[in-house]
Amino acid sequence: MKRILSFLLSMGLVFAVAACSREGSLTELESIQKQLAEMDGYACTATLTRTSEKGEKVYETKQYYKSTGEYRLELTAPENVAGNYTVFDGERICQHNPKLDSSIIKNVPESQQRNELFLGQFVQNYMQSEGVSVETAALDESKCVILEAVIPGGDPAISTEKLWVDRETLLPVRFIIYDASGKERYQMDYHEFTFNPQFDASLFTIEE
Repeated sequence: MKRILSFLLSMGLVFAVAACSREGSLTELESIQKQLAEMDGYACTATLTRTSEKGEKVYETKQYYKSTGEYRLELTAPENVAGNYTVFDGERICQHNPKLDSSIIKNVPESQQRNELFLGQFVQNYMQSEGVSVETAALDESKCVILEAVIPGGDPAISTEKLWVDRETLLPVRFIIYDASGKERYQMDYHEFTFNPQFDASLFTIEE
């Protein structure tokens, strides 16, 4: 998947980079796209808000993602779910609940819906979307560039998505997934974000 993302982003950048190279620098948007194109993975802490007809649920999370597809999502709060984690090693997925001292491990097919909470899937959707928009907006007194994408597949529960990127640091600030009626369903507020960290291989290892 990393090769696909890099190819799509590179094609989108080729004319823009060629034009701006005469001026000696990239524009804001081009710099953001370049960073996303070169992303091998990321690690972050983030607040995840899930909204349904029953109301909101808020979780504190740690996330680790590789552009080759592997990921790890840990819940650190609230207390009743702290320690739960999900790991995908590229072929199998493991859901672990420390309170029950049990894990569920199963082989799973490639699933776009399962990956939607991760930045790599947004990048792929963004580059494949027609009529994507880019705008500038204020968020918590910090100017951000907003990238918008359509989520393919026709699932009315997850229809479109937006990513807020800080114009100075070029780091993701907020990520929201909307349903077909435009209601917010998932919101990710990033607190600490590191592109291309050195991962401990055990993060993506599923223990039998």
